Parts: sequence; C-alpha cells; structure tokens
Amino acid sequence: MRSAFYNLINFINMTNVHDVYWGAAKTILLNIYQIPKCTITDVADMCFVSTATISRLCRKLNYESFADFKNDIIMNLNFFNEDAKRLLFDHQLPAKETINEGKEIFRNHFQNIIHNLQDTYDNIQYEDLMKIVDKIHDSSKICFAGNFFTQSVSMQLQIELSYLGKDCVAMYPLEQQREIYKTLTKNDTVIISSIAGGFFHDHPDVMRDISKTPAYKIIITQLDTFPYSDKADMILRVGNNHHSLIGKFSITYIFEVLEALYHLKYGTKNK
Repeated sequence: MRSAFYNLINFINMTNVHDVYWGAAKTILLNIYQIPKCTITDVADMCFVSTATISRLCRKLNYESFADFKNDIIMNLNFFNEDAKRLLFDHQLPAKETINEGKEIFRNHFQNIIHNLQDTYDNIQYEDLMKIVDKIHDSSKICFAGNFFTQSVSMQLQIELSYLGKDCVAMYPLEQQREIYKTLTKNDTVIISSIAGGFFHDHPDVMRDISKTPAYKIIITQLDTFPYSDKADMILRVGNNHHSLIGKFSITYIFEVLEALYHLKYGTKNK
C-alpha cells in the first residue's frame, strides 16, 4: 500500500523541475508525515501556492479531491511499516543492532531470493506459460491490472506486444483501471498480478469489477486463496508460502519469460 508515494514520486520524476506543481509535489513528499494533520490551506501555505493549485495537483495525481489524496496518504503511512517488514528480508527487517552482521544478512537475503525463484520454477508448468502466450495472441485486447510495481514490471511485456500489433492497456490509477474494465469483452484477456495479495485485499471493489467482466482472467500471485479467486480462469502461483514481497523477483521473472516466449512463437509474424 504505497500508492500515494508512487503517485508523488512518479509525478516528480516526469515533471519539469520549474513547474509549480513539481515544487508543490516535492514539498508534500518531503513533509508527508505532516499531511494527515493538515488542511488544504495548511498544505498550500507549506508549498507557497494557492489552495486552487493544490486541488489541481491532486487531480494531476489522479485523486478526485484533496480529501481523497489525504486519506490515501493516511492509509499509506499506516501500512508502510507493515509492508516494509516483508519487503526485502521476508517477514521482518533486520534490527539495527545487527548492523555488524550485515554480511550474513546480505547472504540470507540472496538465499531467500534464490529459493523464491527456484520454487517458482519448480511449481509452474511450461505448458501453462504457453497457454498464456497463446491466449494473449488470440485476444483482441490485453489489460494488465495491479498496483504500481506490478504495472511497471508488466511494461516491458506491453512494449513487446504493442510492437507486434497487440492492443494493450495498463493504467495505474485505480479509477482509470476500472473504466477500462467496463470496456472488456469475451474476446479480451485481463492479467491481474499481486505479489503478496495487497491488490486483492485492499481493493475488493476493483476485484468485484474485474470478476464481472466477460474477459478471460489470468491471475499471477503467491497466494493460494484471495477475494474472488473463484472467478479466475487461470491462476499462476509464484514464489512460496512465505508470501513476502521477495516475490517481486518471481513476478518479474514470469513477465520476462512470457515476453521471451511470445517473441519466439509470434515475434516474426504480422510485422
């Protein structure tokens, strides 16, 4: 649950540094722990801009209002530490007093990644990967769904598919994703990816929208069960039962393998 951080950082990275909205976004990010206690006037004063500018910035960040933006920041801050425990070192970050054991931590983290990738390789059938490749090829439109990280990871596959003439879409803001779901037909495929299940559990309304679409639904995750899992046409389980965010390496691996397999089978056709 880091959407507010992703939205701010992505906006800052893609906006001219001389833009007034860049400066406001940068100031908000640097003072993000203060935002839950601030009114829109407080934030405007903090950024030396008008309240109208803050409202427009929120819309540029894909929020309907400052209130929505503030609520997302509050949720982000509440969940951030919990997520951080699973981010790199499986279930818990190393304690500060173990800094002198950094070499062991470095080795253990590497081994956790290797085990996660090995379990992914052992558990997934090559035939299932080719089934996804063929389904993508036969579909009119491919829609990618998920939170910011998995949407970013899917981008390289989107580039390959777009190069070969496939209609692909992978909006990050949830409201824009939901608009896309409404357009999907039985001739389309939606690929939903969530490493440790945050997308499924934090956005049940979005999952409900996906479940209603007639498109073929492929889910890539570490979880065995999750909301609306019974509505999936195919589930590709990666990683292992630790369900940590180390699974991001396995998610990346799967998307890269799908890209390679698609290119091998269909990459020389219809150019």
